[in-house]
Amino acid sequence: MDQFKLIYIFAMILQHGSMNAAAPHLGMTASAISQAIRKLEAHFGVKLLNRTTRSLTPTAEGKQLQQYARQLIDWYDAVEREMGILQTEPKGDVRISLPTGYSAVEPMKLTVQTLHQNYPKIRLILNESNRLIDLQKDADIAIRAVLHPDDPDIIVRPLAQWQTLICASPDYLHKHSIAQPKDLLNADWLNHNSNILLHAFKCLGLPDKLPEHSTDCPDSSLVAREYACAGMGLAVLLSGDAAPLLENGKLSVVLPEYKLPIRTLYAATAHRTQSVKVRVVLDCLMRCFA
Repeated sequence: MDQFKLIYIFAMILQHGSMNAAAPHLGMTASAISQAIRKLEAHFGVKLLNRTTRSLTPTAEGKQLQQYARQLIDWYDAVEREMGILQTEPKGDVRISLPTGYSAVEPMKLTVQTLHQNYPKIRLILNESNRLIDLQKDADIAIRAVLHPDDPDIIVRPLAQWQTLICASPDYLHKHSIAQPKDLLNADWLNHNSNILLHAFKCLGLPDKLPEHSTDCPDSSLVAREYACAGMGLAVLLSGDAAPLLENGKLSVVLPEYKLPIRTLYAATAHRTQSVKVRVVLDCLMRCFA
C-alpha cells in the first residue's frame, strides 16, 4: 500500500512540474518528497526522474510509470468528487475563475452576499483572470463571456445574455459629438481588449484598425469602465457590467441605434456531476445573474 502513496506523489510532481510546486498540494516538504521518490526508485530498481537545477523530467522508465500514475490520480479525483456529492451540508472552498473586473458586477456581488447569508460554511475563492484555465486543476467554476463555448470537453450553463455597448460619460459626449459610426475613429478610447474593440468596429463597418487616440488598460474592463465614468473617453462594455452606471447616469450608450453583438455569459465546469457545495454555488449564480 505504501507504493500507491509513492506513485501518487510521483504523479503529483509531474503534474505540477517540480517538487516545490507539488509540496503544498501534498502537504509535504520538498525534502520529504525527494525522499519518497528515492524510496520509489529503490523499490522498482530504476531511475525515474532526471533532475537538474532548472528542470525535472521523467526518464524512459519514469514515462512508463507516469501512464499508470495518471490513472491513479484520475481515480482518486473521481472518488473525491463522487464522495463529495454525498455530503448533505454544503461546506468547504469553491474556486471561481472570472474575467478581470467581474467580481465587482452587481450579480456577482449579490451571489457572494446570498451565499454568505445562507451558506456560511462555503468559502468562495474568486480568482480574476482572462487567461485560459484548466478546470481540472485551477477552478471549480469558470465564468466567461464568449459568443460560443469553444471547448467541447467542458459543461457550460448559460447565466445571462448581455448586449455589447459602447459607453461614455454624458460630459464626454457633450464635449465630443458622436452622431455616426465614423465619428468613433477620432474619439478617445479606453481600450481593455483590442480584439473586442476591433470586433465592434467591424460590426459598425469601420476599418480594421485600432483608433489613434487611446489609453490601453489590457485585460481590465474595470479600469476602462471607471475612466469612462470620469469622462476620459469611450469604452466597449457589456450591458450587465455597465447596468448600474447607465441607471445612475454616470454612463450613456453611444449610438444606441446601432446594435452590437449579444454575448452569453456562461458558468463552466469540468464535470456535469458536482459536489453539493459546487451545485449550491452554481444554482445561486444562475438565480442572481438571471
